[in-house]
Amino acid sequence: MMRFNAFSGRWLTSLLLLILVNGLLITHDYPLALILLVNLTSALWFLIESYRDAIAKRNTINLIDTLLISLRQGEYAIRANEAQDSALSSTVEHLNALATKMQRDQRLVTEQQDLLAQIIEKVDFALLVFNEHSCIFRNQYAAQTFDASDQSNMWTWYKALLDNQQQGKVALTINGKQHAFLIEQSHCRIGEQNYVLLVLKQLDSILYQQEKDALKKFVRILSHEINNTLAPIGTVARSLNKRLANDIDKDSFATGLTLINERANYLKSFMDNYVSLAKLPAAHKNIESCDTLCKQLTAIYPDVQIKYEQSVFGFFDISQIKQVLCHLINNAREASSPSPHVFLKLSANDTDIIFDIIDTGPGFSNLEDAGTAFYTTKSGGNGIGLMLSRVIIENHGSVLKLQNHTEGGAWVQFALERVINNTNSFK
Repeated sequence: MMRFNAFSGRWLTSLLLLILVNGLLITHDYPLALILLVNLTSALWFLIESYRDAIAKRNTINLIDTLLISLRQGEYAIRANEAQDSALSSTVEHLNALATKMQRDQRLVTEQQDLLAQIIEKVDFALLVFNEHSCIFRNQYAAQTFDASDQSNMWTWYKALLDNQQQGKVALTINGKQHAFLIEQSHCRIGEQNYVLLVLKQLDSILYQQEKDALKKFVRILSHEINNTLAPIGTVARSLNKRLANDIDKDSFATGLTLINERANYLKSFMDNYVSLAKLPAAHKNIESCDTLCKQLTAIYPDVQIKYEQSVFGFFDISQIKQVLCHLINNAREASSPSPHVFLKLSANDTDIIFDIIDTGPGFSNLEDAGTAFYTTKSGGNGIGLMLSRVIIENHGSVLKLQNHTEGGAWVQFALERVINNTNSFK
């Protein structure tokens, strides 16, 4: 608007100046021929300027049209020179800035698409995209794993896959061997088209990788523990061997042999713990009295407060459950120094007996790792106790729940099958 007003003002000023000149010429009695010449010259100048302005505006509009057509066609590299029509120069500047931004955004989108394509081709699972009639994309893993050279049959294959899946799993035959896959799918809509994203993860390859990771971790921990045991034994043995050349100091020899015996016993205990996990027998479940179980625990841990209901019976392996409870109590007592208070509570409902082990210690520092094999926060621990307890409870058809109590301390809970017997009276 400001540029338009400036343009109109120029012509108005010129017209007023021409009227003023005519007034002066007439007032001073200049010849009529001169007055006509001045007016004709002014009119000619007006016509020339109007023509030049029209040409400049038309050229600028053509330039703007060219820019807009380029942007519409996805060509963002074209830029306009300075507009000949000053009234449209701001518009041209904005279009050049828009083209620059769209060019930068296009380059960023292209780079992101390239990165995404590389990631999709590197993942170790099959990824396929279907529209309403056929498969429009499959990554390299899918193309190599499934014989999908005939893409026209992929839709039929996909429908059969959905019909044969059970609880998110499907069995597929590859090179004459049957493999299990996890199947996941999601739906999306782009424009007016519906798409299905299908993901297939090979279970046996996942399990194989987990087994390799577990084996590496086991070997690393085993090597660490053996080296920590053999190193001091070797040092003490070399020291004692040097002293054989001199007078024998019985006290030094006794101390050295005690250390060797202690480290050897530790290594044996360490290996026995892992063997116990690998050779854990099946649970021999019988109808057992909770009264008997709690009395045995009271004899072992007289300082542990145990609360239970009398005459409650469960169906479990009493020796294995006692092993679990002993480990959980020991684990709670060793959580901090001085030892925290430990509470064991057994409560029964119509179907289960609920075991709660609560302590006043610092609680679990890492709930995500607690209960996994080899993980421990104790300097002398081997990370097998909670894992062994978890396996025993799972063999009883239950789950070992680890959590931190809201009032502080650790809280471990599991449930065992109850056998209804007599009326309960709370002790």
